[in-house]
Amino acid sequence: MLRPLPSLLKGALIALTAAWEIYAIRGVSEAGVGFSEVAVGVPSAVLLAGAWACAWSASDLPRRMGARRLLLGISFPILAGALLVIYLSSQSPLNPLFRLRFAASQAALTRVVRELERGITPVGPVRAGLFQARYVTVSPPDEVRLLTAECGVVDQCGLAYRPRSRPAGSRYAHVQGPWYVVYEPF
Repeated sequence: MLRPLPSLLKGALIALTAAWEIYAIRGVSEAGVGFSEVAVGVPSAVLLAGAWACAWSASDLPRRMGARRLLLGISFPILAGALLVIYLSSQSPLNPLFRLRFAASQAALTRVVRELERGITPVGPVRAGLFQARYVTVSPPDEVRLLTAECGVVDQCGLAYRPRSRPAGSRYAHVQGPWYVVYEPF
């Protein structure tokens, strides 16, 4: 029989799991998922799953962990599975995590677009609610683009504000009102 994990190791495993969950939720709720998120997120999820499997093999761990820690331990495989399903089946704008992030940020996004349309030039990245635009382009009066994430290896994704016309082409996906997710190839 394996010896129980020391408290410090249990605490570290719990902290690493919570950090991975926050990292994964943030990455999957973006306008696109880049290669780096997948390259870091998937192997670290596998390592954490292995660590949890080892921890659970210690016979008295579930009894000694307590309800909150047990809930966190159970939340990891559930969240990892849910994020995998979201990633494989419904990239934004259908992604429910993206929808929540967009809804929480819509007022701030609109405020930033209005400032950009008035000619206020940003210096560096632009924070708009829960999104941070790495690149901003303004094409009056048709479009304001806020590129917020990597898509794949070198491409960029983000949000496009198009109040006067519906865009044509597969690079745009409608979110709500004048807002679209935009895919910009390298």
